[in-house]
Amino acid sequence: MMNPTERVISVSEGKEVDRVTTMSVLYDQHPAHQVLGFPKKTDKDLYESWYGQLFLKRFGMGLLGRKIAQKDVEKAAHLGLEAAVKLGFDAAWVIWGNAFSSFPDSNTIQDDWGSYNDIIFDNYGNASYYYRKPKITTPEEYEEWLFFPDPDKTAKKTYKFFKKLFLKFGDKICICGDVYCGLYQSMFTSIGIEKLAYNIRKQPKFIKNFISRLEEFSIKTFMAMMDAGVKVIMKGDDFSFKTGPQMNPKILDKLWGPSYIRLCEAIHERGGKAFVHSCGDNTKLFDYFIKWGFDGGHAFEPTSNVDIYKEKKIHGAKFTIIGNMGVDYLLTENSKPEEVVEKTKELIKNLAPGGRFILAPAHSHSEVDMSKEKIMLETAWEYGKYPITL
Repeated sequence: MMNPTERVISVSEGKEVDRVTTMSVLYDQHPAHQVLGFPKKTDKDLYESWYGQLFLKRFGMGLLGRKIAQKDVEKAAHLGLEAAVKLGFDAAWVIWGNAFSSFPDSNTIQDDWGSYNDIIFDNYGNASYYYRKPKITTPEEYEEWLFFPDPDKTAKKTYKFFKKLFLKFGDKICICGDVYCGLYQSMFTSIGIEKLAYNIRKQPKFIKNFISRLEEFSIKTFMAMMDAGVKVIMKGDDFSFKTGPQMNPKILDKLWGPSYIRLCEAIHERGGKAFVHSCGDNTKLFDYFIKWGFDGGHAFEPTSNVDIYKEKKIHGAKFTIIGNMGVDYLLTENSKPEEVVEKTKELIKNLAPGGRFILAPAHSHSEVDMSKEKIMLETAWEYGKYPITL
C-alpha cells in the first residue's frame, strides 16, 4: 500500500494514483481544537492575568520569554498536524515559526528577521500576531541588528523538531516541512516594501547580503528537515497582492531566483520535492516558479485574480496545483454543506485528471469550520477516485 509521502511525490510527478490527494493547511488553534478538544484556559486568559502581565514585563526579552514564545509556536505546529492526521488528510504543511521568539513589551512579539508584530487574539482567545512595522530600514540598522537566527543552531533545533514529528506521524501523513523564513517575504516585512524598492536601487549590496543570509538559513534548515526524514518541502514566501506581484517579476527573478534555484536543486539532489506557498495572484510568476525548480505551488487564492483552470491548462503538465478551497466563506460556518460538496467536485473534475493536483484549503484561518473540511475530505474520497468520472 502506498504511504502518504509516496502518494504526494507520485502525484507531483503527474501520476494518477488511486484517488485525489489532500493536504491540510492549519496553524490556527481554534480549528485544531474543534478536532482535538478545547483547553480549559485560553492564551488570552493567561495574558490578561496578573501573573501573565508580570511575566511579560519582567521576562519578555529574557531567556524565559524566548522559551515561552518558542513553546507556543511549537504547540501550534503540533496541534495542526495532529488534527490533520485525525481527520485523514494525506499531507500537512508544517511550519516551525522559530523566529517569533521574544516579547519586547507586553503588546509586541518580535520576528527575529527584523520586524515587530502586535500580539492579538482570535475570537476564541487564542494568541496570534499581526504585522506592525519593519525594524531594519537601512544598511546601518541591518549591521546593528542583534537578533538574526543563527543558521547552524537553528538547523540542529530543526532536526530535533521534525524528527520528533516524523517518528510520531511520518507513517500516517506526508509532512510538508517549512521553517519560517521567506527569502522575499522576510525582507519586505523587515525592511518595508517602499524601503525595499528604494534599497534595491540605491543599496544593492545591502539587499544581496540580506538575501544571502536568508538563503544560507533556508538551505541549512531544509537539509536538517530532510535529515529528519522529511521528503517534501513547502516554502512559504508571499510574492503577490490579490491583483498581481508586489514587484516586477524580472526583478524578483534577478535577485531571488538564483537562491531559489540552488535551494530547489539541493532538495531534488536528495530525492525530495519542493513546493512554494505564495498568497495572491501569482499568474505572472508561475513561469518563474517553474524556472527556479519548484514542483508545485500552493494557495491559488480564490479571492485573488488567479484563474486556476487556465493555469491547469498552461502549467498543469509541469507544476502541481495545490489549494483553492476558500477560507473566507466556503470553509466557514457561513457556507452550506452542499456548497462545499459542489466546489470540491468542481475542482476535482477540472484539475485532477493527469495528476499534479492536491486538494487543500487556500490558507489557515481561525474562523475555519472543521466540519466543512471534513465534508471536503469525504467528497474527495467519494468522487476523487481515478479515473475521474465526474
